Amino acid sequence: MSFPATSPYAAAVRQSFASPAGLPARPVAAAAGRAPAGYANQAARYRNAELESASPGQLVVMLFDKILLTLRRARLAIESRSIEDRVELLLKANEMITELKVSLDFEQGGAIAQNLDALYAFSLRQLFEASRTGDAAKIDGVVRVMDELRDAFAQIVSSGAAHGGSPAANAAPGAPVMPMAARSA
Repeated sequence: MSFPATSPYAAAVRQSFASPAGLPARPVAAAAGRAPAGYANQAARYRNAELESASPGQLVVMLFDKILLTLRRARLAIESRSIEDRVELLLKANEMITELKVSLDFEQGGAIAQNLDALYAFSLRQLFEASRTGDAAKIDGVVRVMDELRDAFAQIVSSGAAHGGSPAANAAPGAPVMPMAARSA
């Protein structure tokens, strides 16, 4: 099954990989000893192939991985007293969590979607406070929530793959399951 590159999850994951390391244009610690120029192109091609072949559930797990990486880098920016990087990285994490939040399907997801919505809303409030105040503890709380959600989604995806890998089994709880016509595209 090929997952269309136009889905909300694919768009969010692709956008999160917009820069080679998912960092702002001016990273916290400027790269000393850069990789060869062709490496970035190869890495981008590999990421695109990975995105295009990923199931909806795998895309959600990838997005959580990117959120966690971005949050950890934001924490480093706080420790290094880089306000500009802190704000930029927290904004990027905010955008990715917002994408997860707006993609919830409350009709199919029921109570699970409502609980996820509440967790995402909590996380967004914490990130706003962390951005405003530079309080690393707020980021730590969001990292714990996102890490647990990531592990839960990864377990669901791996159990779905073990049980035949049906689209419903590989979809995130509360996330839209693609109509049959869109799956064959």
